[in-house]
Parts: sequence; C-alpha cells; structure tokens
Amino acid sequence: MSSSLDAATDLPPAATRTGAGGDSYRDVGVFLAIVFALPWLLWVVEQITGVRILFFAAMMSVAVATFVAVRWVRRPSSIPRATALVPVRPVGRLLRYCLLAFGIFLVASALAVALNAVTGIYPADLTGFSALRDVYAPETAGQTGFPWAIAAGALAANLVQFVLILPLAFCEEWGWRGYLLNRLRDRIGTWPALITIGLICGVWHLPFWVGPWFSMNAAQRQTVIPFTIFCVFFGVLLGLLRLASGSIWPAVVGHAVNNTVVFGFIQVVVADKDAQPSINAWLTGLSGWQGWLILLTAIGILAAAGVVRRSDRDRLPPVVRQS
Repeated sequence: MSSSLDAATDLPPAATRTGAGGDSYRDVGVFLAIVFALPWLLWVVEQITGVRILFFAAMMSVAVATFVAVRWVRRPSSIPRATALVPVRPVGRLLRYCLLAFGIFLVASALAVALNAVTGIYPADLTGFSALRDVYAPETAGQTGFPWAIAAGALAANLVQFVLILPLAFCEEWGWRGYLLNRLRDRIGTWPALITIGLICGVWHLPFWVGPWFSMNAAQRQTVIPFTIFCVFFGVLLGLLRLASGSIWPAVVGHAVNNTVVFGFIQVVVADKDAQPSINAWLTGLSGWQGWLILLTAIGILAAAGVVRRSDRDRLPPVVRQS
C-alpha cells in the first residue's frame, strides 16, 4: 500500500496558471454563503411544516453549493478534476483505498469502544448485550448470551443503509474534500486547509442541534463542543484519504460507513443499555478524548506515509476558463 500512496495529479497541466495574487476566491465565498444558508432555510421549513427534511436535504445542499461555485463562478476547464471526481484509474488502486476507508473507521470505532470499556468510561454488557437487544429486538430484553441472529440482522440492516446513504455522503464530500480542499490548499496550505474544513463542517451541523436544543439538559448541550472537535479529526482523516487516492471516493465511503455501521452497529453491539443515560460525549466513542487519540494515531500513520508531501508535490494550479 505504501508504494501506492503517490497521489495522482489533482488537476490537469495548466496552459496558464492563476497564482494566489490573481485569484479572487469569490467562488469560495459563494460556496460558503450557500452551504450555510440552505440548511438554516431547511430548518425553518422543517419547524413550520413538521416534515423531517433537514438530514437528507442539508447533505444535498453541499452539492448544490459546489455546483453553483464551480459551474457559474469558478468555471474550471475540468470540473471533475478540479473537484477530485477523478482519477478513478487504476480501478484496483481506488478500490484498495475505498476498502481502507471502510475499514479504518470500523477499526477506530471498535478500538474506542474497547478502550472505553477497559477504562470503565462506558461499561460493556457482555452478558445480556442489552443495548443491541433494545435497539433491534426489544422483545428479547432480559435474555442472556450473544444474540447471533439479532447481531447479523443489525449488521445487514446497517450495510444496506451504508449503500443507501452513499449518494448523500457523496454530496458532502464533493463539496468539503473535493471542491473546498483544493481551493483552500491553494491559499493557506494543506494542513491548515484540512483543519479549517473540519471546523467548518462542525459549525455547519449547528441546525441539527437547534431543533432538540431546548429539550436538552446542560450536559447534553455541551455535546456540540466535542462533536465539533470530532469533526475536525474526522475531516482531516477523510481529507488524507482523499489526498492519498487523488479522488474523493474513499472519503465518500468513509463518511458513509461512519454514519451507518459505526453509529448503528459498532457503538451498539456490546453497549450496556442501563449506562446509556449517563453517556458523556467528552469521554465516549470517537467524539470522546480517547476516540480523538485513536483518530490522531490514524492521521499520524497516513501523514508518516507521506500523503501530504506527495500530494503537494504532484499538485498543479487549475486552468480557469476565460470569460
């Protein structure tokens, strides 16, 4: 795998180059304005109508913002290359990175669950598997032993959800790690861009918190802070996978598996139902400090493999259509 970490060129050879001084970055302003305005508009619609549209429509709004920014403002000579939709060949190499993205978040989450259990932060229920039963087969509550059939059904259901959510994960990753990463790297450098985008993503999620905000207690409201910190680590890791492969597709896979199998299965399968009300987001799962250390380790491994260095070396400025 290490020899294949040479990232493919993000952008086509430029006949004319646009340096930082001659690039207005107006498209970035347009993108950010749309990407923040639409979710809040959707939140208002959801509050008025009661129709639950925010989760799905907000993810799609990132793709809308990206399309507007690149199609009508930035106008690169090749939108697929400028937004990391390509390269997709060699296919075998791309698939290996997609499998890496799939596995890395499963392993990271499983390690976080195990570390939480060993340190007593979030005890596991290895006798009754009460949380798994409560979520997927409440009629079996109180039974003991590992419920193989229930676990298999839960895993299958989450894998189906993983496939179904891939288009929505694409909508987000096309914007964050496809379009915006390329644009911010040109201005502030790779590492600052990776961190900044993670922070932007965390703040972007605020409309999802506002709805239940007034029904939360003080401890629950604080979860927005560790969640935002998680978004930074999560975003950097997705960004490194995108840089390593040269395209957004591994990041799409990683985003989708995190939103489904990680949250719906890995973090539930050995959890103790009785301990769930006392969950502290600063401590448990990938959003807790132990999870941050695990994600930071994964980031360090990819960084040590030279992902950023090689990607910066191979990067060329884009060609912009002349009006």
